[in-house]
Amino acid sequence: MRNMRYWDKRPVNLVALFFFIMLISACERPEESIGIDLQPEEDILGVSGIDTFSIKAFSLEEDSIFTDNVVIGLIGAYTDPEFGFVKADHTTELRLTSSNPQFYLPGSSLENLRIDSLILNLSFDLLSNVPLYGSSGTQYFQVFEVLDSLDANAEYYSNETVELGSEDLVLEGHNLQKPDYVSDIFIDTVQIFPAIRIPLKKELAQRVFDASADGGISATEFVDLIKGLHITVDENAAGVDLSRSGINLIDVTTGFSRLELYYSDSLISPDGSSRRDTALFYDFEIRVGTGKFNRLEHDFLRGGNPNMVRQVVFGIPDGGKDLLYVQSGAGTKLRVDLPYIEELQKIDGIALAKAELILPVNEVSGGRYIVPERLLLFGLDENEDAFVLDEFLQDPTSFSFIDGAYDASKNQYRFIITRFLQQVLSEDRDFNGFEIVVQRASTTVNRVILNGPQNSDEKLRLEIVLTNF
Repeated sequence: MRNMRYWDKRPVNLVALFFFIMLISACERPEESIGIDLQPEEDILGVSGIDTFSIKAFSLEEDSIFTDNVVIGLIGAYTDPEFGFVKADHTTELRLTSSNPQFYLPGSSLENLRIDSLILNLSFDLLSNVPLYGSSGTQYFQVFEVLDSLDANAEYYSNETVELGSEDLVLEGHNLQKPDYVSDIFIDTVQIFPAIRIPLKKELAQRVFDASADGGISATEFVDLIKGLHITVDENAAGVDLSRSGINLIDVTTGFSRLELYYSDSLISPDGSSRRDTALFYDFEIRVGTGKFNRLEHDFLRGGNPNMVRQVVFGIPDGGKDLLYVQSGAGTKLRVDLPYIEELQKIDGIALAKAELILPVNEVSGGRYIVPERLLLFGLDENEDAFVLDEFLQDPTSFSFIDGAYDASKNQYRFIITRFLQQVLSEDRDFNGFEIVVQRASTTVNRVILNGPQNSDEKLRLEIVLTNF
């Protein structure tokens, strides 16, 4: 909180001005950060700078979020030394890649088919800068059959549950795997993108073969037969070190992730004198336009920072004065209040030239826990329901009017909220606080630790420039 500076000599409501000055502290901001000192005094034209207002901020647990129709599947578990335990599962439908496949060759029959292997190929999302959050330590993967029908048009939440079969479909001895998102994979001589490849039990494929006995299997029949797969990990399994594991980001829209069936057709000649084995394969795709969702779980008490736990779990906001915690994947969010901002309404003849909310990143962030590319800021109404600010509505595709992107050179985020605060100043809007979350929260678990409004290093702050009219 700092003094108001560069007021011009135009008369104002002195009682209101005196009261307002009492609400801001006596420490001064360097003049160059507002920039008025660079102009001749006669050219200032009534511009005045204030840095900063009293701010209250604290972290709280995020509500459940929509995770249906996601473009990235999240699978894995780890313990974050600041945010505690995090786990993600992905549930998805499968789709045929041809119309009414019958699998065997002309002149053969189902009795001649032999299943060689059934592989669940989970292709890493290579469009992500790093398609794994945390570390690439060994995890115990499990796959269960979905017994409920999934719906591509349904709304699924991050805490969603569906009925599952009791049997783990992973072939014995293949649950423990160390994800490798760097190296390409070769199947014979065919090169494919980096992936997690999980061998499954053959019974699932045999059911598909049996259902296709009468001239093939239709898309509808297939979805009724195999409603979907639930892909998860057992965080408590032997061989898993949660301090060295992470969340895998899987491509679930392009068809690169799929269930691969490898089999042979042993075609016997009509007279039974010869036999020809032909190696065949068929893919069942995980792709766009199907029922799918991510399920996300957090246990902040399991290894979380005590300051974060005080704010998020026990609802004690005092810790937010120093540090604040924001995590996507239905983790945590921020509540920010400007308790005295409406006092500006008592000052006659002023308008906002600029208003920026600055959120410095604490130095303990980073490393293997990459900070979010962007935060999102929403206004809150009298019922504490979030709404989109006009700054965003001006250009929702580029964020140019509100920003929120991480600035690596300054190690901070900023929000430009001039228009919204001017609406408050003009009494066109009531102010009930802000809510700040991570962008793309349904497909990431990125997190960041921010400095609070009373941090001894660099504070969360509101910087504004006022002008007289």
